[in-house]
Amino acid sequence: MPEISVLLAVYNTEEEYLRECVESILNQTFENFELIILNDGSVNNVEEVIKSYSDVRIRYYKNSECEGITKTRNKLLNLARGKYIAIHDHDDISLPERFEKEYNFLESHPEISIVSGWIEVFSQHSGHKKNKVWKTKASPKYFDFLKRCELIHPACMWRTADFQKFGLIYEDGYLGAQDYAMFAKAIRYLKFANLQEVLLKYRRHCANVSRNTAAMKQETKKVKDEMINFLTSEIKEQKILYSVFSKTKTSFLQKLRSVFYLLF
Repeated sequence: MPEISVLLAVYNTEEEYLRECVESILNQTFENFELIILNDGSVNNVEEVIKSYSDVRIRYYKNSECEGITKTRNKLLNLARGKYIAIHDHDDISLPERFEKEYNFLESHPEISIVSGWIEVFSQHSGHKKNKVWKTKASPKYFDFLKRCELIHPACMWRTADFQKFGLIYEDGYLGAQDYAMFAKAIRYLKFANLQEVLLKYRRHCANVSRNTAAMKQETKKVKDEMINFLTSEIKEQKILYSVFSKTKTSFLQKLRSVFYLLF
C-alpha cells in the first residue's frame, strides 16, 4: 500500500496547467504515493493529457458526466488507500519537497492530524499583482477558524484514519468553501499545524472558483454560523460572537475582552 494517496480532481483543465500540475506531483522527492485522478466529465483533452503519462503510480477514473467538485472529491476519498491523504488542485504546482516535508512532520508529530503550509500566489497573465505569499498560523485553534480558514486546502496532508474516525468528508451545499466547512468541523476534534514555509504555488486566474466573491462571502458566513452554533445555542451570545470575530483586524485578546464585556 502507498504511504500517501494524492487526490486530484480535474475538470476542463487547460493542458499547460494540467501538465505542470501532474509533473510537479510525479517529480516529488518523496516517491511512495499513488496519484488518483478523477476526471469530472471534462469535454476538452484532459483524458488525452493524463493518459500520456505512463507512471505506474497513476490511477485514473472519470465521471460519465459532471457531478461537481464536492461529490468528485468524496469519490476520491473513497478510492484512497494511503495512510495519508494529500490534496492537490488541478492547476497548482507543488514544490519538489512538499510531500516529504509534510510526511516527515506527521510521522514525527503523532498528535497532529493534518498539516499544511504557506503558498505563493502567482499569475502568468499581465496586469495582475506581483506574486505574494499567503501565510497561516503554525498551530491554529478553533477561534482562529472563526476569523478565517487557517489551513490552505490545496497544500494540506492529513491522516486518513483520523478523518474516517469522525466521518469527515466534503459537504454538499458549498461551491468554493467545502474545504472550510470540513475543516471547521475537524478542528472540534483534531489538532492542526502549518509548516512556516511555502510548499505550493497557487495559480490565480479568472476561472478560480474562490474568486466568486459574493458566493464565497455567503458560504463563509454559513460556516461561521455553524461554528458559533456549536459553541452556544443562545441567540444573543451567537450574535455577540459573530460580531466580535467578524472584526478581522481586532487582536484575539481584544476579541475575548469584548465577549466578556458584552456578556457580563
